[in-house]
Amino acid sequence: RSVCSEAFATNPFSNFRTRARVKQSNPQLRDVGETVVDPLATDADIQQEPPITFTSSPTTEESTALNPSEQTLRSKILATDSEFQKSLPDTRSYRVISLPQNSLTVLLASDPQTDVEAASMHVRAGHFDDPPHRAGLAHFHEHMLFLGTEKYPREEEYEEFLGRNGGMSNAYTDMEDTNYYFNVAPLDHDDDDDEGGSSEEEKDDNMNAEEKNGKSKKVRQGTSAALAGALDRFSQFFISPLFDESMLERELRAVNSEYLNGRTADNWRNYQMLKQGASKEHPFSKFGCGNYNTLTNGGDPSLKNENDGNSGEEESANGSTAVEFGGGSSPREDLIKFWTDKYHAGNLRLCVVGRASLDDLQKTVEQAFGGVRPPPPGFVANGIMDRIHAGKLQLPSPGESH
Repeated sequence: RSVCSEAFATNPFSNFRTRARVKQSNPQLRDVGETVVDPLATDADIQQEPPITFTSSPTTEESTALNPSEQTLRSKILATDSEFQKSLPDTRSYRVISLPQNSLTVLLASDPQTDVEAASMHVRAGHFDDPPHRAGLAHFHEHMLFLGTEKYPREEEYEEFLGRNGGMSNAYTDMEDTNYYFNVAPLDHDDDDDEGGSSEEEKDDNMNAEEKNGKSKKVRQGTSAALAGALDRFSQFFISPLFDESMLERELRAVNSEYLNGRTADNWRNYQMLKQGASKEHPFSKFGCGNYNTLTNGGDPSLKNENDGNSGEEESANGSTAVEFGGGSSPREDLIKFWTDKYHAGNLRLCVVGRASLDDLQKTVEQAFGGVRPPPPGFVANGIMDRIHAGKLQLPSPGESH
């Protein structure tokens, strides 16, 4: 798993993997539908939460450069570098922000010496959220996000860009979470180097002339082209995925192959034994991987022609009848519904590590991820403190039995 996902797993702002353990270690917490009681807050805090603003504290130079209307578009800073508790060898600078367009929470890490720049998006949605008639939908949904977006519709665009920049990507679907991550080398693509189609000899002559005149070669400022380009492509997973109908059949078979390969692995078998013993009323009992049959709601892969893109009934090479989705149904509408319900800023946490300064990383993230949808009205995240402040969870009064 990436540095970003590991950093966010221990970050107090994530509220993902820690929430179950926190509740177990503090059994006084209980679900309620009434008022909030937060032992760390004053009466004034409980009666009225301070209004959220999206204006950060710009630097002196920014204050002189920005007019008031531009300043209101800046992110709210939730935590500055001085508020982080860091080990002595840790020389990185950190900042947590909330984007103005959608309140997306982002952890930024600036490391001028890093050889690897990376990002990770953690989603509070996993196979516990699969609908009953589409076991494995969250896992299949994860696969489909890599296969094109409205801005970058070509299937291989994201992976090819990462490859050109010495990077890679991956993702995993867990019970309550899904994580997407990538890394790149901190490379720049300075178009000025290619202006006018100059030959290598001409470029060398120009560089020598600059050196003779006491001028150094221009140093690029801001976020690297590799990281900025990767973030722009990555962000579209959470803004405008295509879920192209023509790619469903092939990816269904990819997930089915993953299922078939895993059946002989002892760790998968042990995991499934635990699930079989769980209460059927609990989401842990769900079949998280999914296969062709569950994802098509009853489809049989042997009844489908291997040629992608065909629809309706047709004759296969061996003379048997091929049926679309093996006689089952297309999961596309459920994919779109899952993305619409779960993939909004309230369920997302982003982490970015780069060589650029925190201010430059923040600007890049604001531009790339500003189009992510905000949480729906009335949305309450499932974190402990989120639910306390929303009045969904409270501590009992002193002496109250529980």
